[in-house]
Amino acid sequence: MVLKLVKLFKKVQKIPYKVCRFDKEKIDENLPYGDCRHKSELLYNLLRREGFEVEKIKVIFDWKDLPIPKEILSILKKSGTVWVHDSLKVKINNKWIKVDCTWNPELKAKGFPVTETWDGRSDTKQVTEGKLEFYDAENCKKKIKVDKQEALKFAEELNKFLLT
Repeated sequence: MVLKLVKLFKKVQKIPYKVCRFDKEKIDENLPYGDCRHKSELLYNLLRREGFEVEKIKVIFDWKDLPIPKEILSILKKSGTVWVHDSLKVKINNKWIKVDCTWNPELKAKGFPVTETWDGRSDTKQVTEGKLEFYDAENCKKKIKVDKQEALKFAEELNKFLLT
């Protein structure tokens, strides 16, 4: 079971990170790229199909805790840099572990917290190494106000930065 978990994690993790439009209906194994929403949804579906007990979680994080240039972060004037992130928890040997497949291995070179080797029994690296707040997706009352125009500009600049 653990080997299957690690294999599925790696399969989704290697999908390139790119902020883009989210359509739950279009999430499948041929996903060419995606952000935390796409990648966690795909891993959730794959794990459920294989019989894993898995739940969606929301993580409050700060973009400032990632190696993103200040000029890109400065786009977030109205929204601020504290946002909500999608991730998962999986029950293994009666213990819930946090599994985050967001950052593809290539982003390690830019300083992102990438899980390189994982035992499938403990938490993976999370979205940042900074302060995080975890909530069950259904019970997350924490609301973060994001300005849509600002978010689109931020996503565009972040995607460019990640490709260089």
